[in-house]
Amino acid sequence: MDWLGYCRRLLVTALVLAALLYGFIIVLDPYQNVPFAPSAARAPISTNQRFSYPAVARDPRFDAVIIGTSTSRLIEPRALGAASGAQVANLAMNSATAYEQRRIYELFLRHHPAPRFVVLGVDETWCVHDAAPERYTFRDFPEWMYDEDPWNDLGYLFNDKALEDAVRMAEFLLGRREAKYRPDGYRDFTADFPPYDAAAVRRRLYGGAPRPIADAAILPSREHPEWRFPLLPALADLLAATPAATRVVLLFPPLHAAYIEPRAALFAECKGRVRDLAAARPGTSILDYLFVSPLTRNDDNYWDPVHFTRAVSARVTRDLATALAGGTPTGAAVRYLP
Repeated sequence: MDWLGYCRRLLVTALVLAALLYGFIIVLDPYQNVPFAPSAARAPISTNQRFSYPAVARDPRFDAVIIGTSTSRLIEPRALGAASGAQVANLAMNSATAYEQRRIYELFLRHHPAPRFVVLGVDETWCVHDAAPERYTFRDFPEWMYDEDPWNDLGYLFNDKALEDAVRMAEFLLGRREAKYRPDGYRDFTADFPPYDAAAVRRRLYGGAPRPIADAAILPSREHPEWRFPLLPALADLLAATPAATRVVLLFPPLHAAYIEPRAALFAECKGRVRDLAAARPGTSILDYLFVSPLTRNDDNYWDPVHFTRAVSARVTRDLATALAGGTPTGAAVRYLP
């Protein structure tokens, strides 16, 4: 047997197969970052938002953006856009760290130097104190997608994950698969949940039997100047990087009362620091639901301690639209600080 010839044929076959697979990935362009890929009606296809959203952040059709964690994901950009006249992208990501939020926002700003408005969800992620926050979650974060060199992306596309997403893109283009996210980044993730089970929700909310929780205003406070909030300087930098003409709304989302109550002092102090940051930048306002109110005490408004229902999302969207139009949202469940 000609072993040398056999090895040569095996190597050539492997190289040809590798070239074909790599070419397949390049042509399908699952992350929409190959500068010479053929044009096609692509959509965000990767299940990991950190891979899908850079293409949305670069999309020139948008002139407004929502940034945050999953506590901001249900804000419907189409509804907010219809009320404001803007083209809105929702780039809020599950469990996004402050660093990841900053990176996607920086990418959006580089491609949209004059956005009409920005909604930034400020939840416990930004309010961490006396800790060394992690930059990333357990999810992969492709730093190479967030720079301005599309050519260096090519070296990261020859792997099984890119191949899997290329197959998904092919299925999408052939009409055999739905996109994971809409072109504006939105997806109603609660649609993936099992049917609503009030008893199971209450167990998740309370970790046991439900208990009464009294209303609590949790106003912005500066009672603990010794507390460190190591991420708030990064929030200040993010605000400073935002063009002066851009409206910014800092959203304290309506987490459930059972989650808020034991963290009341933390949230009050964080709000005080964030209010100072907002006051230092003209055109920045705060929409605050992060206190114990009839809305946050109502168990039926929630799936778990930090994720509210679409009905609550619709309320928040309406209030955001009112604030962005120059009005003042009203009601016992919201506090607006222009």
